[in-house]
Amino acid sequence: MTIKETLKKAPANITKAASTLQNNVRECEEISRGQFSAFVDDGKESYDVGIQLDESGLKLDHYNCDCSDKNTLCAHVVAVLTFMNRGEKSAATSTTLKKLRKKKLSPTEELLDTIDNIQLRTWILEELNLNKELNLKFFNHFSSPTGKISAEEINNQGAACIQAVIGKKKYIEPVQLKALFEVWQKYLDTQMPTILNEIGTEQGMLMVDAIFGFYGLIESKVKKSSSRIGTQFNKFVEKLSAYLQTCEAEKVFSFLQQFTLHLKQNGKGLNIVLSLIYKTAPVLTKDAHASLLKLYLNNVSKNDLTEPELMQLLLYVIQHDLFTELHSDLPYTLFYNEYNILFLNQLQLLGETDKVISFCEKSIKGNYHEVYSIPYYQILVNLYQQRSMPNEAMIYRKKIFAYSPSYLLYQEIYNDLTTNSQKESFRKEVLGRGIRRDSADYAMVLDLKFGLWAETEDWGKILDKLVDYISLLKAEPYLKYLFLFDDGLLLKKLLIEIHSSYSYRDNFDDILEFLKRFITKYYTKDQVSQMDKRNFTSYSSRNIIKMILNEFD
Repeated sequence: MTIKETLKKAPANITKAASTLQNNVRECEEISRGQFSAFVDDGKESYDVGIQLDESGLKLDHYNCDCSDKNTLCAHVVAVLTFMNRGEKSAATSTTLKKLRKKKLSPTEELLDTIDNIQLRTWILEELNLNKELNLKFFNHFSSPTGKISAEEINNQGAACIQAVIGKKKYIEPVQLKALFEVWQKYLDTQMPTILNEIGTEQGMLMVDAIFGFYGLIESKVKKSSSRIGTQFNKFVEKLSAYLQTCEAEKVFSFLQQFTLHLKQNGKGLNIVLSLIYKTAPVLTKDAHASLLKLYLNNVSKNDLTEPELMQLLLYVIQHDLFTELHSDLPYTLFYNEYNILFLNQLQLLGETDKVISFCEKSIKGNYHEVYSIPYYQILVNLYQQRSMPNEAMIYRKKIFAYSPSYLLYQEIYNDLTTNSQKESFRKEVLGRGIRRDSADYAMVLDLKFGLWAETEDWGKILDKLVDYISLLKAEPYLKYLFLFDDGLLLKKLLIEIHSSYSYRDNFDDILEFLKRFITKYYTKDQVSQMDKRNFTSYSSRNIIKMILNEFD
């Protein structure tokens, strides 16, 4: 199909999305006859789109985009096709596009057809001698790979690319990156077959490291961070990993093993190794997979790994059923609690209970606030109960109760105490616990104390603490008993006092609906109306009373 036909048949949702991206198409260039490359900026991301026309330059042969939609007709491809089709001056001035748009050749294009080849060659040589960047770009574009290449040559070529673009300046301006990567990519494209052919040998590994080193050098020299560097870096990673996935497992293993040790010996980070292991997993045997991850874990600096990175690694290990092989190599940290808990749970499944207890005690000792130790207390409670060690379990159950009290946990602990004196002492201690509305455990302590007072039918104490929406939520199971104890005071609490506090809740509508149901069930309209005649200034209370009165109609 032609470009116009393709655009016409594109799905409506894709066309709509592409319409917002048309002005974000940049660097649309014909890199070879009928082959176009362009970038499309989409939010914070920039996607590389490739378009291939047939030999006539009139029909679409194929297209691709490095977004998540891969080779389907995505919005980025449609945006580039629209850009090519509408014939703006900023588009590539290729003869293919001129034919596609049925436009005349430019004066320059017409002139090229008439100039004598010797004259043109003489002029080009003069210009190349004056322009280092153009000279290097020209050489990389038209030279053929020699078959002899080394890491040293790649380093030298990278340095030459930078010098050709920035001259004697020390740093790279962000606007110079486009020209720099154009020169570099021309060189890299000509050498990639030779480089990839050496994968599995020490020379191939050193050449790959030299290429990664070039991107690191650019990052260190650029004045302002640019996503273009990351985009180019990721393109090379994808090319490398795509090639590795076509290789034999032994060759991939050899390369990644060499690369890991080389980076470690030279004091370089190992993040790229882990990324390549992830990407080449489908071609690795389980033993090779585990061996490479073990090598990585034994050489990476544990301080370099953030909790999200550790979580990703642990989840990956679990997903690929490698935890048994790697649990002794995975790090255990003091402060990455989310990672630690998942790690400890996996250790429990392996039956490594002694190690779990040791790690829990280590984390408890290291946590700067006891509240962060509660998950570790819970693990220890479960382990000691499994080992039939109730006294040890009770120690940690009480620690949990101290920071996360509830009436249910109180009952469990109380029932498991062996003597009456222990039970009386525990109950007395709990009853003496104060209730503070400004404390983090306010709702939990209310739940606890309301349960205890309900046991002894101290309904007046519960009514006394019914002062806000939180206490209403915790008192809900006992409201019918509070009604029987003092219906007038309860109505006053429900209509006036709980609304006078500043404990506004997001679920206010649910609270209001509950009040409507409860009050219309247990009270008369006259009782509610009498409450409205009292002297109070709360607008909220008066408003709520009116809404409830309307429910009686």
